Amino acid sequence: MSRRSRLPDSLRWRAVGWMEMGLSQADAARRLNVSRGVVEQFRDQYQSKDSVSRRHVSGRPRVTTPAKYLFLALSARRRRSTIVP
Repeated sequence: MSRRSRLPDSLRWRAVGWMEMGLSQADAARRLNVSRGVVEQFRDQYQSKDSVSRRHVSGRPRVTTPAKYLFLALSARRRRSTIVP
């Protein structure tokens, strides 16, 4: 699976600026080498929130189950010089 690269905020603002000046979504998308749908999302986000900056997402917190914690603790006691995956 390929990882999508995120456009920096400066390019997002540039796309919105181009559309504010009258450039079409398709032309703005061509200049940024992204799909027209991406540029449309920037425009929609700008119109609804007055910003195109990405919001901070902390992601899913890591959870260690009690069984996994016990395994790690026992493995660490048995083999102090070995790193447990």
